[in-house]
Amino acid sequence: MSDVFFSRMFLLAAIWNFAASLGGLLSYETQFKLTFGEEAFTGDFHQALLYRGFLLSIFLFGIGYYLVSRDTSQNRGIVWLGAAGKVLVFAFFTHAFLQGQATATAWAVSIGDFLWTWLFFWFLYQTKAKVRVGNLVG
Repeated sequence: MSDVFFSRMFLLAAIWNFAASLGGLLSYETQFKLTFGEEAFTGDFHQALLYRGFLLSIFLFGIGYYLVSRDTSQNRGIVWLGAAGKVLVFAFFTHAFLQGQATATAWAVSIGDFLWTWLFFWFLYQTKAKVRVGNLVG
């Protein structure tokens, strides 16, 4: 695949993360209830702090994916971390959904996030030879 394709892919990944995080950062109560249900919302300081911290992490990864989109030959570590994080988010929300602690909406979004994992691993696989050649030359 071309660098242009992967560059656009990571730009879309950044937009995905920005959209997921900004909605909650701008409307915390609404997104929390969509994620965990009306009954789970207490609005207390610790709940808000933890959820907003989670959303800020998603936003920061979006910045990382944007950086990768600018130069797909750099920042592969961000891609590895992003893939690992997406697997963990999917595992968390799958468990929470099966336990009745997260909504079907949250689980569906985590499935979408998990699909990015496959694209990230595909990118890492497709570009590994290019990185090795670059390391040998440099």
